[in-house]
Amino acid sequence: MKAESRRRETRPSRYPLKIYERPSNTKLRQGDIAICEFHQMRNRSGDLRGPAHADDQNERLPFLGTWRDAEVDVPWPGGTTRKRVIRIWIGPVMVLHQSCEIQNADQEDSRIIVAPIVSKAKWPTGPWTEIRTGAIPGYLYLRSTNEDETKDLGLGVPWEESAVALASTTSSSRGIVKSARVLSLATPMVPILQEALVRFSSVRGWASARDMLPLVGKKITAISETSEIVPGPSRLAKVTLEDKDGLEETTVVWGVRPSGKMNN
Repeated sequence: MKAESRRRETRPSRYPLKIYERPSNTKLRQGDIAICEFHQMRNRSGDLRGPAHADDQNERLPFLGTWRDAEVDVPWPGGTTRKRVIRIWIGPVMVLHQSCEIQNADQEDSRIIVAPIVSKAKWPTGPWTEIRTGAIPGYLYLRSTNEDETKDLGLGVPWEESAVALASTTSSSRGIVKSARVLSLATPMVPILQEALVRFSSVRGWASARDMLPLVGKKITAISETSEIVPGPSRLAKVTLEDKDGLEETTVVWGVRPSGKMNN
């Protein structure tokens, strides 16, 4: 009973009861979780420290663990080369590639898009209250597993409370990821992953009812229609506002029928 109570405390209200399942024996799918390498291409020198240095953790930059740098010479137009560094981490990643894209791709296409997963234990300074409630885009919250789930999923140790860090999305190899999978999102969780991807890449934050009052008195400087439709049907419109402190962006629902053109 205590384990069930803890699970409910960490599961966002919009999440299904079943969060995880075992990965498919044959197919690589969106939402699969693997323990493998992921990387970032960097300048050899003079670049920012990146996400993130162990002794420089902060609330805005997730700590992805230790890394190893590999220096490479990149051929450049004109017969010259430029020195670059491939920074390589080893840790959990989630497959972001659409399942249908994986299945219908060319047989020789080895690419797969993944994003690393950052744990609360390794990044205790992170904004976990906001991540858990979905208040900030850029993360997909993943709750921990209880004792029964850990056993049913075939995990040697419980899955820690964590989040997918979408800003660190990178490309990997299907062969690497498929053979290293340990877990997968349950089918009801995949639309929530897809919603997180849409928010991060396009509409970003959706204003809540408590955000409405501060909009009064601000000047609307731009309105752009998005492809997101809510029951009604009404389209989501991204609105750029301006006040004495400068520009601010929010996203609200306008009660207009879809027309392909936003009426100002």
